[in-house]
Amino acid sequence: MSLKKCSIRDVAALAGVSISTVSRILNNHEKAKTIPPEVHKRVQECARQLEYVPNANARRVFSHRAGIIGLLVPSYRQMKMHIFEDGHLRRLISGIEEGLGENKYRLLLIFNDEQFQENREYMSLIRSQDIDGLLVWGAQPDEEYWREPVEAGLPVVFAVTLPGKPEAPFNYVINATREGARRALQLLLDRGHRRIMYLRETGKARFLVEQMDLAVREMEQQRPDLKLEWVDISRKCEDLPVERFRQPLPPTAILSYNYAMAEEAIGVLAAAGYRVPDNLEVVSCYSFQSEKGWVSTIVVDDFEIGRLAAEAIQKLIEQPDYRVRLEVPAELIQRKTTKAQ
Repeated sequence: MSLKKCSIRDVAALAGVSISTVSRILNNHEKAKTIPPEVHKRVQECARQLEYVPNANARRVFSHRAGIIGLLVPSYRQMKMHIFEDGHLRRLISGIEEGLGENKYRLLLIFNDEQFQENREYMSLIRSQDIDGLLVWGAQPDEEYWREPVEAGLPVVFAVTLPGKPEAPFNYVINATREGARRALQLLLDRGHRRIMYLRETGKARFLVEQMDLAVREMEQQRPDLKLEWVDISRKCEDLPVERFRQPLPPTAILSYNYAMAEEAIGVLAAAGYRVPDNLEVVSCYSFQSEKGWVSTIVVDDFEIGRLAAEAIQKLIEQPDYRVRLEVPAELIQRKTTKAQ
């Protein structure tokens, strides 16, 4: 056959069927289920023979699909850093690519800035049909507006964090943050520590911190012998009360919100003459996978979260009643900031 660009009309003529039949079969339309299998096979063979490539705009008209999945991330102003400096997000995107695999969807990056929220641009995503579904990274507990687009029918899957509690009526694939914090604290308890300083992040990671707080508070209530000192860190570790380690009955270990905070705390303590792990042990509750790490930490699998989230949003697009609520287990890795046993 000729290699010149052909149209859906050419495929229909060669297969001896209508244009709408070809469209339904090639776009996996719901009505294609009623078409006999032999017609499916004939249309697909004719399309391959003609090397037919569907027009993206035409495909949207006939299938009501854009072939695009949005990935919403916080803006530079919200993050107060370049988003691709975040190792968690880079790994998540790689997982999303894996989850999309050889399927027909492409990924569109969208920034969640003030305009997106104030102008309710999340609703225009539904009306314009520019995307078929939305993956959201970086949602926070106070973002109550998410109920509106979800209830209006926009397929949405939240990755890593949620705009509310895990029991909220949203589809999500998140890290098992509460369980990770519990395991990190249990490691210090197993090593005999009872006076522990818990360093909390008070900035942008509110959902993650809330989940960690729940785990720490539960264990605090279960262990009367545990003496936890809660310390809020608002800007790196300039707020770290180093003088507390010079007072009677000082903390013997530190439980840190994440890896970066643990490193900063260790640096501040080293400048004051304290050595880790000789004088005190340090464990982080949250980190991404890295072969260069040296802090004992909970390591989350952002790649797997991204992969599962991508698979989930595709199922949700095809099956609006589909529900996914997954918490991906993390791994506890012991390194140089806890003593070898």
